[in-house]
Amino acid sequence: MDIIIPKNFFGEEIEVTVFISEEQLHETSCKPLYGKYFAATGIFNIFPEELASHGEYLGEVLPAGQQPLADGFCGIAAEEGITFFLNGKKLKTEAYGLYQSIFSRNKGILETDAMNRKCVVISGCGSVGSLVAMELARAGVGHFMLVDPDIVEYHNLCRHQCGIEDVGDLKINALTRKLKNINPKVEIHTFEGILQNIPKTMLDECCVPHETVFVGCADNRIADVYANRISIYYSAAFVSIGFWERAYAGEIFYHIPGQGMPCYECALGDGGGLSARVEANHHVYSNQENIEGLKFEPGISVDINFITSIGIKLIIDILNTGNETYIPRLLNDLKQYTLICNTSNPAIGGEMVEIFSYPLQVTTSLVVGFGKGCKGTCQYELDEK
Repeated sequence: MDIIIPKNFFGEEIEVTVFISEEQLHETSCKPLYGKYFAATGIFNIFPEELASHGEYLGEVLPAGQQPLADGFCGIAAEEGITFFLNGKKLKTEAYGLYQSIFSRNKGILETDAMNRKCVVISGCGSVGSLVAMELARAGVGHFMLVDPDIVEYHNLCRHQCGIEDVGDLKINALTRKLKNINPKVEIHTFEGILQNIPKTMLDECCVPHETVFVGCADNRIADVYANRISIYYSAAFVSIGFWERAYAGEIFYHIPGQGMPCYECALGDGGGLSARVEANHHVYSNQENIEGLKFEPGISVDINFITSIGIKLIIDILNTGNETYIPRLLNDLKQYTLICNTSNPAIGGEMVEIFSYPLQVTTSLVVGFGKGCKGTCQYELDEK
């Protein structure tokens, strides 16, 4: 590869630097190096082994005692760590603790080791689920189960966290790459399908009691009913994030087992007369938008993200329940069922917007109860087979 050394205002060469993890720096084996070189800054970023396939080939680590290459980039192995050279000249090396460095800005707010033990099962990896996953990965969640049957398509890109390079792949695969790019050590399980069809053995493997949250991000209520049923079986909390027409408003529901709360099905069922939550069509492509009879409920990314972000804050609060040093942002103030509006303009939302007093309103007074015939336990026994 062509390596251009940047120069400052006075034409002097800027010092070239190598970024590498402590773990890799002290490996003595001879191997190829992958990552990226940034000519604008003079920095070689050596990728962690988990991301090596995402990087460019930069050079080799040569055996101890061997002379560095006169032309090109290389490393020389030694007991005290690898020494790097460019065109025979020794380079400055900055080593970092991979995990500690990634989450250093969370220090004092989130307990990194505790968050690394948490598991989040995300049902639906579209615009909502992809944002939930990305933000929870940035918060330090160490284990994910991603569930979705669909692929990334061009019409997803204006709202999804993935991009053009991901079009044509399964959403669960594309999102896995994005999460690994935040934290290469994150553990991810995937299922190509809907949550109610997932093999129980897969969930048994990743669901840790009191360390797991199920998140309903699919585009229909039935999926959330099943997700909450399964979460109860695993003594796990459940959070649902749903949207109204054009995402002018949305709703968040949460259930924490053992706290005497009605479950999603018991409290909302089909939503009753209050909710205007919509259900999107599946497998409808951009060239079908004008076919008569198909219902589309578009919403722009900024509106979806505002409501989703409130749900994410709530999820982080729930994941930190029991952590005495953590200060909840929303859990102590929001009711079990919360409505959020992006606009109270009837030209966008119609008559239903009249329930909101002002734009960006977040309700704090709605109360849901147990459904008819419910014994107040909201427990489900699933087939063990």
